[in-house]
Amino acid sequence: LAKSFTVNPKTATIRDSMELSFILYLLAVIFVLAGIAGIILPALPGTPLVFIGLLLAAWADGFAHVGWPTLVALGVLTLLSLLVDVLATVVGAQRVGASRKALWGTFVGSIVGLFFMPIGLFAGPLIGALAGEYWHTRELGRSTRVGLATWLGILLGLALKLAVVIAMLGLFAFVWFL
Repeated sequence: LAKSFTVNPKTATIRDSMELSFILYLLAVIFVLAGIAGIILPALPGTPLVFIGLLLAAWADGFAHVGWPTLVALGVLTLLSLLVDVLATVVGAQRVGASRKALWGTFVGSIVGLFFMPIGLFAGPLIGALAGEYWHTRELGRSTRVGLATWLGILLGLALKLAVVIAMLGLFAFVWFL
């Protein structure tokens, strides 16, 4: 695989292959770590970054340890994680009848919360959903319920994404060392 990156494969050296593999493994680690951080940070697409990192790691050794069937399974888990993330927040909000303004408030609160780390990560979506619902209904009790339900949905989504990423890493490691 590494030779496919060189202009003339006949003149490629083992050193060129090793340097490329090292770079791919390094990028893989960076993507996986950024993806794990992205599970908590709403601005980063956590699970897709983990998937890209695992794909790079498989590519670094020419797919000798981890092949396409495993990568397809990891891709399906990535898509499942994205679906769970959206559904957990929306279902949490809709169970208590949240308005669109509450959902937008959750989104804006999540982004603004990034600037007030670490508390803002957790308080931002809650305050955003509460403010959005209050803007819509002008009822503090209902707005508080919507804010809490949306926040709990986000926490459930976070826990499920973490479980999916652990499953992805476990599957990758199992197949790699099998």
